[in-house]
Amino acid sequence: MKQLNTSVYMALALTSVSLQAEPATELPLWEAGLIGFGINQLAYPGAKEQVQRSIVLPYLVYRGDFFRADRGNVGLRAYKSDNFELDVGFAAALGSSEDDIEIRQDMPELGTLIEAGPRLRWTLSDSIFGSRVRLDLPLRAVLDIEDSMRYSGISFEPALFADVVTDHNLSYTFGVSALFGSEKLTDRYYQVAEQYATIERPFYDAKPGLIALRGSGAISKKFSSKWRGFGFARYEFVTAAKNKPSPLVVKNGGWSVGLGVTYIWAESAQKVSGW
Repeated sequence: MKQLNTSVYMALALTSVSLQAEPATELPLWEAGLIGFGINQLAYPGAKEQVQRSIVLPYLVYRGDFFRADRGNVGLRAYKSDNFELDVGFAAALGSSEDDIEIRQDMPELGTLIEAGPRLRWTLSDSIFGSRVRLDLPLRAVLDIEDSMRYSGISFEPALFADVVTDHNLSYTFGVSALFGSEKLTDRYYQVAEQYATIERPFYDAKPGLIALRGSGAISKKFSSKWRGFGFARYEFVTAAKNKPSPLVVKNGGWSVGLGVTYIWAESAQKVSGW
């Protein structure tokens, strides 16, 4: 398995913490603690191999008006109203080496990616069957952190989410999304250049467009004032993807799953509203 640097791990930790839906109640302005979680994810959409990581790290959640580190994003909030929110932030995606993926033997490895750019969030309703329904529209530049932050294309993933919080310290999030990529990004996953072509892996020129359709779910449980557990799952399929004919697409779909726990070491006395 590849080793990631601490900044990427921290981004993953913050993203995992933020899988917990935030109720429309008072929450600490900041909280700090430890997070431990394991991830088993597809190497890339259309791959048959999985990439596994187990991580224990400190984490920080900050719910400020301008700077935010929660709810699936780490960055700057540029605008906030009752129904709309515009922020600028980043996310991280695990990489894998060519040795991890049989069909990519002797091809360039897939490095760990950082995605940075604006996201528009539109709250459609706070009360549809007791859930908060939102539309997220993130547009992000993709950078390869293991190749001197080399620009690797643009991703766009419109997503519809429903957040549900129960009276039993349980919260759920369900979502569907469609991931699109520029040609530079789809080249990274699906292009087979002439120098890497073989009988089993013929030349293929990747095209921009739909990479995968995704369905996801997450659950979190507050066991005490200090301990929370969470789990998440995502299924993505490439049947309708633009580059389905690529020889690097060997499966129509696959799961990514994870489990984790957080321990809150300290939190602020100052409270702010939830979502």
